[in-house]
Amino acid sequence: MSRIHGKALLATTLCMLAGGASHAQSQPPSAAKPQLKLVVILSRHGVRSPTWTQSRLDSYSVQPWPSWNVPPGNLTVQGHRLLTRFGSFDRASLAANGLLAPAGCADAASTYIWADTDQRTIESGHALAEGLFPGCTLPLHGLPEGQNDPLFHPAADGVRPTEAAAAFAELSARVKQPADPQLAEFVAELRHLLLGCAPRSSSCVPQRTPEAQLSTEPLAALRGKGDHMVDLAGPLPFASSFAEDLLLEYADGMPMAQVGWGKVDEADIGRLLALHTGDFELLHRTPAIAKVEASNMLAHITHTLQQGVERKPVDGAVGGISTKVVLLVGHDTNIAAVASLLGAHWQLDGRADDTPPGTEMAFELWQDAHGGYAVRVTAAMQTLRQLRDGSELTVAAPPAHQALSLPGCNAAKPCEWRQFQRIVNAAINVNDVVPMKTQ
Repeated sequence: MSRIHGKALLATTLCMLAGGASHAQSQPPSAAKPQLKLVVILSRHGVRSPTWTQSRLDSYSVQPWPSWNVPPGNLTVQGHRLLTRFGSFDRASLAANGLLAPAGCADAASTYIWADTDQRTIESGHALAEGLFPGCTLPLHGLPEGQNDPLFHPAADGVRPTEAAAAFAELSARVKQPADPQLAEFVAELRHLLLGCAPRSSSCVPQRTPEAQLSTEPLAALRGKGDHMVDLAGPLPFASSFAEDLLLEYADGMPMAQVGWGKVDEADIGRLLALHTGDFELLHRTPAIAKVEASNMLAHITHTLQQGVERKPVDGAVGGISTKVVLLVGHDTNIAAVASLLGAHWQLDGRADDTPPGTEMAFELWQDAHGGYAVRVTAAMQTLRQLRDGSELTVAAPPAHQALSLPGCNAAKPCEWRQFQRIVNAAINVNDVVPMKTQ
């Protein structure tokens, strides 16, 4: 694949050890304190254009959706800029914890980047690298653009019938549970918006009837097609996509008169994003689905950490034994599914389990003064305001971040290495773990 500037991110090491941004400003840890030895970061790509075509979007609304200056699904100029800011912050926080030097290119050689094969993931790797290692170069690893990478999309290569049946059964059972009345309210708000009315208006008289409309069918599980093991019937999947598109308009810096046709503000967008997380809760956090989607990814992450512990090559590890930072540039679906396997949740920027563009899940390997190892798992994201403003991220003004609790572990301190391995081994399906394809 292409060459790219070196990169490694990690907004979340900021809260290590004593916890909080103030610690990141202190001197690198002494030999008597736990030391950060390795970070594996699973990152979502940056702000992109909607994946639907303009004509398809317009068929669902009385007013045309805003136009974009990049093809559907591609990283935007603003998306590149925002991830560069994140990369710059990551360098500062990793340096504060003694893993990287504060500046220079020497540590680029100990950084390994593997990106999915979409334009938006490849270019996100470039952007993050530019922020982390400005002026430096190192290879970007990954399969040829457009080829399926099973690390990020395992279901696209086929799913065993037993797994598909289990996924359908579990999803069917979940959608039969009492519906969340708040999500129904948000669907109604989004329907009003598509019809040309304010989302929270008490009544809505549309200017005309759109060619296509949000479904009024009840939520139901469907057997999937293509790389989808399962799908959902009803309005939620479409409402989820439209809510995400509103976020993309806002985060890309479009004039507010264009964002949601001038009828929404930041609070509205934050509220409607619950439709996206609600959809992901079903389609990517249902255990049987997450096991297929994330077993391969979580196994490779764990093998990489194991290599850091053992200091010798481990099959399935990403990068070499001298690698200090591994970056996997993928999608929100990857983060949601990995989090599901780990039983991990977060509350950031006022929203639960949201994964806006640039979100990171980091796996940090720490060694204590006695040689023991532990893993801290963290989540970090730019706030809606930071996305909109393109804010500089600094130790004093960091992205939103949180250390995550895992089963049998406490977010207040890293999870002992053997316990982390037990958690992963109990969560994954080893039959879904395959060797990484090479370039």
